[in-house]
Amino acid sequence: MRQALFLYPVLIVPVLALLPGCGSLQEPVFKGIENLKVVRLGKLESTLIFDLHFFNRNNSKIQLKNVQGDAWLDGVSLGHFTVDTLIRIPAKEDFRLPVRLKIDMKYLLHNTTAILLNNEVMLRIQGIAKVGRGTVFIRYPIHYEGKQNLDELLR
Repeated sequence: MRQALFLYPVLIVPVLALLPGCGSLQEPVFKGIENLKVVRLGKLESTLIFDLHFFNRNNSKIQLKNVQGDAWLDGVSLGHFTVDTLIRIPAKEDFRLPVRLKIDMKYLLHNTTAILLNNEVMLRIQGIAKVGRGTVFIRYPIHYEGKQNLDELLR
């Protein structure tokens, strides 16, 4: 029993060392969407893959894994996205996040003209990611909302 009690500080110290750094994490700067490809085109659901281009404002490198969430375009649900690979994000540098997005085709069919006529759309992304260093990860909320120029967004 005493040996087990001795191990608690050994296990807790790495977690406590990581948390102050994660608590001061700054959200990365969204720079755009790149390498857009249609993987599957269906009547009810389609799948796209693309890279989200970001700049890491933090002074330390971090790792990101198991990202998932939802995306909205002009307030209407666009679909669910996932990132299932471990991404190493360097400090103070650009990075790309490979995303797989499943799109509800009902949205696109009903709103195609509105999307094509508007030069700007409101993009909202909400999700959760595991962020950490080494083997210690915490759940970190992802949130982005802003007007995007379609030409710049799909550059």
